[in-house]
Amino acid sequence: MRLRDLFTGGLTWRELSNLVRGLSPGSATRTAMSDGTPEPNGEQIILADVFDAVSLLDWHYVTANSDPKKPKPKKPKKYPRWWENQKPKDKPERVARLEDARRRKREREQAIAEGRIA
Repeated sequence: MRLRDLFTGGLTWRELSNLVRGLSPGSATRTAMSDGTPEPNGEQIILADVFDAVSLLDWHYVTANSDPKKPKPKKPKKYPRWWENQKPKDKPERVARLEDARRRKREREQAIAEGRIA
């Protein structure tokens, strides 16, 4: 099948879309469509889920069989899934809030040092 069939009527846009979606997740076309981030294959997704299940079961076992007088262990974090959309941590709003908080902290420390605040 040739791409020129798209313009001669031998291939529809829908068929082309289905062909592209049917490519393997590691193909160059699918990687380019997802902004350069390679897509996970089924094995990677299943392994991440199995890792989460095993670590959660282990946590349940340790929590149930630990000494009640001692602090309980923390719940395990999920396996990091690099293929999920992650929020960018340095959004302009967040940076502005952090800078504002740092400025207020400096002002407080200076007021304490000068004796204006006890």
